[in-house]
Amino acid sequence: MSVFDGLKMPKIIFETDSELNGRIRIVDVGSTRKMVVGNTIQSINPDSPACPKLYWGQMSDSIKERFTDIQNILILGLGGGTLAHLLSRAYPDVNITSVEYDEVMIQLAKEYFYVDKISNHKIIHEDALRIVVEPEENDITPSSLDLVVVDVLNGDKYPDLGKTGNFISAVKRLIRPGGHVVFSRIYTEFFQEEVNIFVDSLENYFSEVETEVVAGYTNSDNLLIFGKV
Repeated sequence: MSVFDGLKMPKIIFETDSELNGRIRIVDVGSTRKMVVGNTIQSINPDSPACPKLYWGQMSDSIKERFTDIQNILILGLGGGTLAHLLSRAYPDVNITSVEYDEVMIQLAKEYFYVDKISNHKIIHEDALRIVVEPEENDITPSSLDLVVVDVLNGDKYPDLGKTGNFISAVKRLIRPGGHVVFSRIYTEFFQEEVNIFVDSLENYFSEVETEVVAGYTNSDNLLIFGKV
């Protein structure tokens, strides 16, 4: 018997180039499907055995443990839709709107991660900044959301718009009093100083700010930043 018997090798089932995100690959490894943007795993299928232990599962569990009365969720950054799937399962009666600027990402999420099968889920193809500044144009009423998740990454890069006071203020305006926002940031050593400054700045906008480190793949960590309106 070879030591390689039973070893599941990665299989690239699709790859393409996106003007906004660069090279995107869909990779299967056993029962796990990954969306890889550049060298960063952007999403995995929610039924993967690895999902509960990784970023998406931990984030969904943390949200569910913290917040019980959730009816309306806005997710800025769809990716492959992993978090939308998990939050739909955590809150069966929830209404979820996901915003994604990259049309290629939306098509891949539909074809390979089945986001069209999520109940009460709407996808808006638009820039996140435009959505939060002009929400009424997309039937989003200010002060109507229980939770906004800001997960706007291009590979491992956090866009400048997500750091500005105008963007943060606009996000806050969408959330009802007592509602919450969750910012997700990569928290490896290279990014830690920048993220720590970002966390400090949020205390100027939200009444309560808390953080939680969750594990990603290998030695990659993410920081979840919870703010209360």
